[in-house]
Amino acid sequence: MHPRTLRLKRVLVPLILLAILATSALPALADPTPPAQPAVVLWHDIDERSFAPAGERWIIPQQYRLVELNVAALQDVLAAAPLERTPAAAESDVVLELPLPEGGFGRFRIVESPVMEPELAAKFPEITTYAGQGLDDPTATARLDWTPLGFHGIIFGLSGTVYIDPFSRNDVSRYISYYAHDFTPGPDDRFVEAPLAGADAQEMQAELADLVAAGTPESSVTEQRRYRLAVAATGEYTQFYGGTVSNAMSGITWTINRVYGIYQRELAVQLVLIYNNDLIVYTDPNTDPYTGNDPGAMLSQNQSNLDAVIGSDNYDIGHVFSRGGGGLASFGVVCQSGWKAQGATGRNSPAGDPFDVDYVAHEIGHQFGGNHTFNGDAGSCAGNRNATTAFEPGSGSTIMAYAGVCGAQNLQPNSDDYFHFASLGEIVAYTTTGAGNTCAAVFPTFNHPPVVTVVPGNFTIPSYTPFTLTGSASDEDDEDTLTYNWEQYNLGYPGPPNNPSMPPHFRSWPSVASPERTFPRLSDLVNNSTVIGEVLPYIEGWLVFRLTVRDNHSGFGSANKSIWVTKTAGPFAVTAPNTAAPEASWIGLTTETVTWNVANTDVDPVNCTAVNIDLSTDGGYTYPTALASNTPNDGTEDILVPNITTTTARVRVSCANNIFFDISNANFSISEAPLAVTLASFGAEAQTDHVLVSWETTSEIDNAGFNLYRGDSPDGGDRELLAYVPSQAPGSSLGASYSYADSDVQTGQTYYYWLDAIDLAGAATTYGPVVVEFNVPTAVTVSWLAASPMSSSALPLAGAALALLLPLAGGLAATRRRNT
Repeated sequence: MHPRTLRLKRVLVPLILLAILATSALPALADPTPPAQPAVVLWHDIDERSFAPAGERWIIPQQYRLVELNVAALQDVLAAAPLERTPAAAESDVVLELPLPEGGFGRFRIVESPVMEPELAAKFPEITTYAGQGLDDPTATARLDWTPLGFHGIIFGLSGTVYIDPFSRNDVSRYISYYAHDFTPGPDDRFVEAPLAGADAQEMQAELADLVAAGTPESSVTEQRRYRLAVAATGEYTQFYGGTVSNAMSGITWTINRVYGIYQRELAVQLVLIYNNDLIVYTDPNTDPYTGNDPGAMLSQNQSNLDAVIGSDNYDIGHVFSRGGGGLASFGVVCQSGWKAQGATGRNSPAGDPFDVDYVAHEIGHQFGGNHTFNGDAGSCAGNRNATTAFEPGSGSTIMAYAGVCGAQNLQPNSDDYFHFASLGEIVAYTTTGAGNTCAAVFPTFNHPPVVTVVPGNFTIPSYTPFTLTGSASDEDDEDTLTYNWEQYNLGYPGPPNNPSMPPHFRSWPSVASPERTFPRLSDLVNNSTVIGEVLPYIEGWLVFRLTVRDNHSGFGSANKSIWVTKTAGPFAVTAPNTAAPEASWIGLTTETVTWNVANTDVDPVNCTAVNIDLSTDGGYTYPTALASNTPNDGTEDILVPNITTTTARVRVSCANNIFFDISNANFSISEAPLAVTLASFGAEAQTDHVLVSWETTSEIDNAGFNLYRGDSPDGGDRELLAYVPSQAPGSSLGASYSYADSDVQTGQTYYYWLDAIDLAGAATTYGPVVVEFNVPTAVTVSWLAASPMSSSALPLAGAALALLLPLAGGLAATRRRNT
């Protein structure tokens, strides 16, 4: 049974339950927390060796998770999903678990989210689409579909985009879950795009450039724009999916549902298939109106065909899917009669991530006024670069770039599914103040974009030196979880990436949870590695960066930050410690020297007069321990080594009033110093008119003496110094015995004592507390403090006081009770 046929049951069941449970059910219905886990297991892992593929495999990632689906159970869950933007959707607790590539599941609250106009959906009830909001990861969103081709899912999240696709053709019960970066298409499916050409394209680009120049949008709008999309299918495309209109519509929906998710999340743009889209799905390559492997010819063919079959007034943007020729689209044509159908995408295997993102989302981006953003000039990049938006080094990596098709200048095999800010600015301008605003159905998002600020101040940094930029953002919608993306916003001459003297120097990376970005990435600095698209600059001039903050609900905000790079200083670099253990090994509580190359950073124009020196114990990723703060930037500093043990220590020296820094190149070791004092015992005994505190050492190395403290509570918050007791055996291997009589005591009072052993460097090691109580019944209570698992117990006493000594290795304290 298909989910749509179960809709009546979905309505009746809650009504029956409500009548039976009456008011007792209201708290559960109002509870926003979804069930921790669905009652029925939908997915379970299977071994690929246990079965044979049911058909051709369209998608074979480098690594993936293989699962089997309980189809009937899934259909029950989908049937219960309410329609989006309805009162039922606002109160829905329908949760679907989706398998993640590394194991486990992600939970999503789901609603039905159509990408077809109602008349078209009525023709194809077997095709449904859904939207999901992450519960375990609030930044995650999902687009899902169920069609005769099976289940398909895409998860957009901080850990990377996840796809869930059928294992093979003709198999609706076995699926692979994989990350987008783990799938590389074969050589026959590489992205191919003809250059935008002709006076019309150039004129449209100029008009859009004027719109953007009039004011680059710093944030998204608070309105959704819905466009009627007509997607034609050539006979070759339909035959790929089995030759039926229903299957071809399933393939189209599979792709458009994913593209819909990208455009809605990034731009508040919705693409909905027109009511009679089935009329432009062709089943015979010999009789369809298209030249299937020639996208240039198909642009005009599609325009003529859609105007004739659909009618120019009945759609806002048109496209045609085929199986060859690559992609091509006219620039900035949405809403423009005579042009708006001029988009074509053809690929040998028109299915999956490369087709949906690298091709279709890219070509539709051109139709919405988005230019190319790559700066490379090799491979397919040659001849297709747009000088005014070439902000990404090499092939680039975002939707409007050319990932994977620029030879040695490739940053990665496939595009990431988000837009560079340059593209966001162009498309927002086109859809809000350009021609793209003339045909859209506009309605409010009820969402507020983030408000973004960047770190204040004017910074000049040295060449060849890492630096970190940071910002912050606020959002009026408390439920939104923000993600951050710093991108370089400089233009340069075309050429290969990693040229220190020519921007752009830094590539775009997907959004993260932190408002900070280190240039280059900290992982590359730690590993002393260089990746394509990341190089420290050697210029005399401005670097411009843009922080884009997404709320992952169709909203974004942004702000610029500019810094000056000078050739007269740099590289600022740590010089010691700068080698691995055993060459570089420190001992706790000793003095070591950190050195660095100042490299003219202490004078104009950088003027860094002081630095901070910090220690990492996790191999250079975090620096929680300050070794020196605001110390002169003179290239050397003696520091006291913390008394810790680690084999993954790194040192970072950073300018105290600037954004640049350097870290040591290799992990080194730190070992704890030998104990200045080896304590044999520490105890306290209540006497008639005083408390006798005593302790004994077995050795004392570099020990100056002891501080004895007393307090009224075990947490030590009120403790006060009673006395300083000098060492009786400094450097002795025999140790010594000590005692102190505390006569300032009152009957019935409880006292806690601590002992600090102070070494010659002034460092303290604390022991205790031990506890003593006066004038209570004849009994002794031996109690372990919080550090010990032993519970308190009462012991009978017959007479005199009990003196209890604290072993060094324990946390034992004695409650001393004296009978008077």
